[in-house]
Amino acid sequence: MTDSIYRKLADVLDSLPNGFPRSESGIEIELLKKVFEPAEAELFCELRLHKETAGEIAARTGRDTAILARELDAMWERGLLECDPGGAERRYGLVPWILGLYELQLNRIDAEFARLHAKYIKSVGPFFLSHKPQMMQVVPIEKELSPDHSPMPYEQASSIIEKSASFAVNECICKKQTSLLNRGCTKPREVCLAVSETPGYFDHHPLVGRVITKQEAYKILRMAEEAGLVHMTGNTRKGQLFICNCCGCCCVQLIAARFGVPETVNAHYYAEVDPARCKNCGTCETRCQVAAVVRGETSSINSAKCIGCGLCVSTCPEDAIRLVRKPEAQQVVPPEDDMDWYRKKAESQGKDISRWE
Repeated sequence: MTDSIYRKLADVLDSLPNGFPRSESGIEIELLKKVFEPAEAELFCELRLHKETAGEIAARTGRDTAILARELDAMWERGLLECDPGGAERRYGLVPWILGLYELQLNRIDAEFARLHAKYIKSVGPFFLSHKPQMMQVVPIEKELSPDHSPMPYEQASSIIEKSASFAVNECICKKQTSLLNRGCTKPREVCLAVSETPGYFDHHPLVGRVITKQEAYKILRMAEEAGLVHMTGNTRKGQLFICNCCGCCCVQLIAARFGVPETVNAHYYAEVDPARCKNCGTCETRCQVAAVVRGETSSINSAKCIGCGLCVSTCPEDAIRLVRKPEAQQVVPPEDDMDWYRKKAESQGKDISRWE
């Protein structure tokens, strides 16, 4: 009986656009048991992607509103659903495994969770990178963009920051997981920015590491650039909720890109080397998180692997590298917002998500 609710939960997660494919070993059921109590799994399966108040969910499911509100808040505190606390009433909704439940386990992750999740991703990981649109898009180092690039707002970190009213920072769960598996890197870990257009959004949020100011958010972005971390955000044109700062040794998407999996993230630029200026010092190779630098008599960039982050451009001592906007035929305009992204992701897999909307 107990296993049946976890199989149901796995099916619900797999029916969402992000997916949660079954493995041959069944490790995903162990993973869900680690995270959810049976009653929590049952309630999760009754939620929708479109967020609802406790009263709306109660009316739809026949549950008691007061009891349900307490249960939903308890699940929110454990990172088992999404909650928008910014309105007159809290609104709750489904959240996929990636991006979603996995990242929300930051405060609960331990060595067992890290082991289970690593084993699961090893067996089914390519699925999460296969269907378009991609989950993430790269936000280049902004000072390396020129007016000639005509950058869109979603390509500029300052645009995402300036339209936001609330800011917080969390530890990177990818770096935390690899450290629990005894293969962590030495790059900064408190680098995952959360943003919201609602004032005071994070003031009483149970899953926020530290509330910060706009100025501190900019400082973290600069620190991340100096440390050789790639700015990435959700692959939408508006409604960004985060700016991650990722490395090629802990981030699964960048690891896949480093080993040649194409288009793991939506990239709008690529780097180009001027061989007449290049002294072949190797700085760009050190900075690149996806191994896109090709060393020869001078350095060059494999544009098929390059994600256009700008890390090599910003530190080239000879100013021999520049960012080039991808040709229009190679540009992929992100979906408008989260719901548009969900619909397009579902369409690419032939999924019908109408029952979850």
